[in-house]
Amino acid sequence: MQWQQDGELAQADLDALVHALQQVECDHNSAELQRLGQIDPSAAA
Repeated sequence: MQWQQDGELAQADLDALVHALQQVECDHNSAELQRLGQIDPSAAA
């Protein structure tokens, strides 16, 4: 994983991190991780 210049993870790295965490979390947390992983960074600005 590598940080971008803006301090964020690249989308591919974020997807990989969310996927790895989903493998070890309970169903509720896994669903929340999936939701958070789909947030469009440009919408938060």
